[in-house]
Amino acid sequence: MKDAAGINRVVSLMEEYGCEPLVVVVSAVGKTTNALEELIRLKNQNNIPVLHQEFFNLKHLHLQLVTELFPDHNELLFNELEELFRRLWEALNNQYPDTFQAYDSVVSFGEEMASVLVEQTAIAHGLPLQRIHAATLIATDSNHTHAGINWKSTRNNIESKVKPVLEAKKMVLTQGFVGSDPLGHITTLGREGSDFTAAILGNLLHAGEVTIWKDVPGLMNADPNRFSECIKFDFLSYHEAIELAFYGATIIHPKTIQPLKQLNIPLYVRSFYNPDITPTCISNHSTEEEKTHSIIVKDHQVLLSVSSRDLSFIAEENLTRLFAAFSQNKIHINMMQHSAVSFSVCFDYHEEKLKQLRVDLEKEFETKYNSGLQLITLRHYTPFLIDFVTSDKEIFLEQRSRSTFQVLVK
Repeated sequence: MKDAAGINRVVSLMEEYGCEPLVVVVSAVGKTTNALEELIRLKNQNNIPVLHQEFFNLKHLHLQLVTELFPDHNELLFNELEELFRRLWEALNNQYPDTFQAYDSVVSFGEEMASVLVEQTAIAHGLPLQRIHAATLIATDSNHTHAGINWKSTRNNIESKVKPVLEAKKMVLTQGFVGSDPLGHITTLGREGSDFTAAILGNLLHAGEVTIWKDVPGLMNADPNRFSECIKFDFLSYHEAIELAFYGATIIHPKTIQPLKQLNIPLYVRSFYNPDITPTCISNHSTEEEKTHSIIVKDHQVLLSVSSRDLSFIAEENLTRLFAAFSQNKIHINMMQHSAVSFSVCFDYHEEKLKQLRVDLEKEFETKYNSGLQLITLRHYTPFLIDFVTSDKEIFLEQRSRSTFQVLVK
């Protein structure tokens, strides 16, 4: 949903599929999550004039959507958004125990705003639905930004809040990406986590299928914005889908597949604007098609090398301390390699996290890093493909297994 047309498209899909019990999970509009992350950055830098301007820009974007969706005005929707932005400003200025809780409290507003826009548009089309805040459904631990699911509590929430609505022949509308911990604090499930929310709901409701709608024809073997002649998978096994998601295929959250595999629920990846295109079906069945090569590219990578000050071995006890530092700073490792006296790690660039990680590590180790790198992963690689993706590039690190080749380049 990047604009008013996208929101109307969601509602038309709700009309089309409304004959069956339907749960709709929405993400934030357009680049709202990025904009909210920028607000957090500006607040942390105490750049108040720019913070005010960017806050106004985001508010104007959403209020403009209301005008486009309801040319004859919708006072209730205007008022709801005004209240959400009041709460957002309050969240930006709250004092939190740590930066990760602050992040979750702020970025979760993107999905809430989107759900309000979709709700009012659907009601205007006469659709019977009930909006339920995901924070009252998805129970998690307190691992902010990458919260783990409390399946027992989540099951109870869905039994008591979602099933009665579906039994009353209404649709359920909720937000992706968002949950809450035992203290009632907002948590998030990780970037691009809305389809994980859908998978959780699908599992606990024993859904017949889960569909994610994307702006591509289906799950492709490469990003069509980067490579020509990409191939769409018509069928893919859960196993291969998990592999692709783990290595960074952004179409699917890495945790989405497991809840569906448990109950053999098929996952369809459909084209948002061209629904007549055959979707990608991810299921328990393997096909020869999935042995087609895939290329996954992750930009904005950092290579951090850690070494012992006295040339002592990077043994198990050192690795334990290193991994603890990465965990404490909520940094996901994309690739790693170690020798006798050094440990090299590739991960997504985040200025503040990198800065704090180095502070933590340099109490015991020496560190050096390179930024602005690109991680390329090849599934079912060939020598030709390796030459294709590495030609004219400086190679910093590479690894290969029977089916996967990874290289960090600039």
